[in-house]
Amino acid sequence: PGEQILSIDDVYGGTQRYFRRVVNPRMGIEVDFVDFNDNQAVLSKMLAAGDKTKLLWIETPTNPTLKVTDIEKVSTITKRFNANALLAVDNTFCSPYFQNPLEHGADIVVHSVTKYINGHSDVVMGVVCTNR
Repeated sequence: PGEQILSIDDVYGGTQRYFRRVVNPRMGIEVDFVDFNDNQAVLSKMLAAGDKTKLLWIETPTNPTLKVTDIEKVSTITKRFNANALLAVDNTFCSPYFQNPLEHGADIVVHSVTKYINGHSDVVMGVVCTNR
């Protein structure tokens, strides 16, 4: 309780519902949604929360609008203003073939094996990768 997650504002609907309906009310974790392409908005939220921000969650490109966020830029801001916060990237739409967020400063990466890695929709699976 008392901790914060900063999430991209254009996050997948299921993720947004999970943050709003489970993480916030059941776990007491505050979730704020922000446009990660607006450096000032991200910085403002991080400075206001101080050390309470524990996780920054982005999708890039986002689902369904395909909004792209500069992972390295977000990582730089994160490490500069809150070195203890983790940067997580949902890499579902790009897959590791096209984009490797760990190489751009992400701490955690989520891949949907169901969609683009498997390619046949006959498996429901996900992968979580870290740099630690």
